[in-house]
Amino acid sequence: MNEAIAAACHALGRLALSGAAPALLDELRREATLAQAGASLPGELGSALGAMHEALAAEPPGAIALEYTRLMVTNAADGARRPLPVPLYEDCYAGERRVMGPRSRAALLAYAAAGLGFDGMRDGPADHLGLELCFVAALVAEEARGERDASARAAFVREHVSPFAAAVATAMQQSARTRFWRATSRALAALPAAVQTV
Repeated sequence: MNEAIAAACHALGRLALSGAAPALLDELRREATLAQAGASLPGELGSALGAMHEALAAEPPGAIALEYTRLMVTNAADGARRPLPVPLYEDCYAGERRVMGPRSRAALLAYAAAGLGFDGMRDGPADHLGLELCFVAALVAEEARGERDASARAAFVREHVSPFAAAVATAMQQSARTRFWRATSRALAALPAAVQTV
C-alpha cells in the first residue's frame, strides 16, 4: 500500500506542477500509473484514481490541459479575468491571498528539517500543492524502505496537506467542467486520510 500511496502522491504532485502538460497526461495514460495505484487502494481514493485514468482515455489531452489553465491560471470562461477559483498555493487558503507567506515558509522549513530533495523542489514557492504532494511521496517512499519513521509525514500531512487538499478539492469540484478534473478533486479530497493510514 505504501508504494501505491507514494505513486498517487507523486502523480498528483507532478500533475499540479506540470500545468497538465500533454506529455505527462500521455505518460500517465500509457503507463496506467493512476489505474495501478487506484486498483491497490481501497475506498474513495482508489475509485477516484481509477476515474482519473478512465477520463484520460475518454477526454482529449488538450481539453484537460485547457481546463487546467482555465481553473488554475486564468479563469477566463468568457474572456474576463476573475480571481482564480483554484489557487494551488497553501497561503491562498490561509487568509493570505498571496504566495510566499507564512505557509510557504513553514513548508520550506519542513522540507529542510526532513533533509531530502525531490522532483520539482526548486520549481516555485514551497507551498505549491504539487511540491507538497511530491514531498509526501518522498517521505512515504523512505518509510517503505525503512529509512524514516512516520512522524515527519504525519505532522506534514496534518499541518499542511489535509486542510489544503480539502480546500483545493472543494474549489475544483465547484468549478471543474471535465471528468478528469472532477475525478482529480475527489482524489485530492480522499488523499489525506489515506496517507495518514499508511
